[in-house]
Amino acid sequence: MKLRVVFSLSLVLAGGSAQAATILDRAVQIEIRPDGSVLERERLRVRLDNDGDFAAWSPYVIYLDENRELESLSASVLRPDGKVEKVARRALDTHEVAGEGILHSSARYRSVSFPSAPVGSILSLDYEVKERPYFPAGSVVIGWPSSPTESLRVEVSGGGTGWRWRLDGALPGVEVKETAGGVEITGRSLPRLSPPDFAPASASSGAILRYAWGDTAGWEKVGMWYERLTAEIPRGTEPVRAKARELTSGLAGRREKLEALLAFARKQVRYVAVEVGIGGYRPHTPQEVLDRRWGDCKDKAFLLIDLLREVGIEAWPVLILSDGNGRVDREFPSPQFNHAIVAVSADGLGLTEADPVSGGYLFIDPTQTIGALSWLSPSTQDQEALVVRGGRGELVRTPIRQQSEGQRLFVDVSLSPTGVATGEARLELLGAAGWAYLDLQQTRRPEEIDRIVLQSLGSLLPGVKLEQPKLAAHDSGVPSATLTAKLRLVLPQPYEPGSVPQLPVPSLTDMPALGVLDGRELPVVADPFSTQMTWSLILPQDGCPPSSGQDQTVENDLGSFRQSFKLDGRKLVLERRSELRRRWIEPAAFPALKEISLAEHRASKRRLRVECK
Repeated sequence: MKLRVVFSLSLVLAGGSAQAATILDRAVQIEIRPDGSVLERERLRVRLDNDGDFAAWSPYVIYLDENRELESLSASVLRPDGKVEKVARRALDTHEVAGEGILHSSARYRSVSFPSAPVGSILSLDYEVKERPYFPAGSVVIGWPSSPTESLRVEVSGGGTGWRWRLDGALPGVEVKETAGGVEITGRSLPRLSPPDFAPASASSGAILRYAWGDTAGWEKVGMWYERLTAEIPRGTEPVRAKARELTSGLAGRREKLEALLAFARKQVRYVAVEVGIGGYRPHTPQEVLDRRWGDCKDKAFLLIDLLREVGIEAWPVLILSDGNGRVDREFPSPQFNHAIVAVSADGLGLTEADPVSGGYLFIDPTQTIGALSWLSPSTQDQEALVVRGGRGELVRTPIRQQSEGQRLFVDVSLSPTGVATGEARLELLGAAGWAYLDLQQTRRPEEIDRIVLQSLGSLLPGVKLEQPKLAAHDSGVPSATLTAKLRLVLPQPYEPGSVPQLPVPSLTDMPALGVLDGRELPVVADPFSTQMTWSLILPQDGCPPSSGQDQTVENDLGSFRQSFKLDGRKLVLERRSELRRRWIEPAAFPALKEISLAEHRASKRRLRVECK
């Protein structure tokens, strides 16, 4: 799905890889005209400070499409000796967007290849783009990743009726001035942006100016806009209805019918995008998608909705941002989405706690080729979803199902009197990780699979000899994979009866270190998870009861950490469980995050003990 209003200027695409060049001057003028068109003017002056800067800035690309036309363009290089060389017409090229599931698109890029320039040169670029936006809104990225800016000026004018704007984020050195129907942003000596680990994607730009005009305020109005955009699409045609009846023939339950129709949309209709002009927003007719058996996310969503309605299951289109490291700015209603899925009324479906339900809706993604309706990809969990229903939009936060993104490591070994442990290691993966190994099982040669399994287990069990690797991946319910291998571990010190051997006990969690949170103002964005690690060790002779105080339990609204240590006769079992139940963690919740991280850190450093009398 194409919703280009998210990125209104080419700078989002052009500057992402810049290293340490200095932006001497950047000026952006956006003029909203009475006819609804927008004229964008940009001036850019960039000084090359390091050897790698030229390759990072040339070619510079400008995003265009059927509704974005390049009005003028000039570019040149000022060398350290004062010589100016203009960019020749032959150094300007246009590239169409294709591949990665996109069969054809009206999106294209005009690339500007500067003549080779040494360090100290200044690249200059001036251009104008005229746009006829489908939705009256846009945005400007204020900061620039990895490059400082000496002078910045962003001006938006002509907003008129319904004018509104919002600066999402903050950047030191920026001043904002509101004008009649517009806004001006200026800045001096803006710092190079280098976001910390686990930062939101938006942190690389510091702040984003969002603006809109016309009768579009409120998420209901955004839903009305999309409803009007799709209102004339022929729906509920007889071939689609007949297909729904065929696919659900003999099925009595609503859930069984839903599963059958979802499986058809996912596996029998290929994901292929053709996004030309308004086609980036408006789906093709469900009958056309059914006949050709391919379509993009919105095509598949509307086909599934029509199939479901024929069997009495109410469903609606959903606009959503599919991005594990980003989120929609809830405070500024506009189409900040890049994906379309489906919301189904949760009533009468016999749903379970594991199903992705929120706000009375079951959320399902027809573009997921594996898994059942109980699994929603992590990139669309905990996201603002705009359910387009009854001529309006309803914003609903999709749920988090961290238990569906689990990792469980089981190590079962026996210890000899000489201190040699032998047994088996088993790693069970659910969700996105299970999907990756399922794809691996279907596309790689056996010897490649064996090598990857050994590497994956070896990274968790350093110093352990592994052999006889196996992979079993399954596509049922939540995608899953099980990696196993035989193991042998020689303890570095002789085993002493009544002691606990020093074993490699890994952490399966991916959370920020404690120091990363100190003084931090940015949210932490992490992948929710549910993990379990269990070491089961058979000792050569009866052991002793473990000393007290080694079991731990920490639990709060954010997640939990639990450790249990048991010694029963000859069998010693160490188990650790961790869970993170939130993706976007604001600074106010950092104390809870620290509590969980600290508990796991201390458990990892503490040596386990037994007491023998």
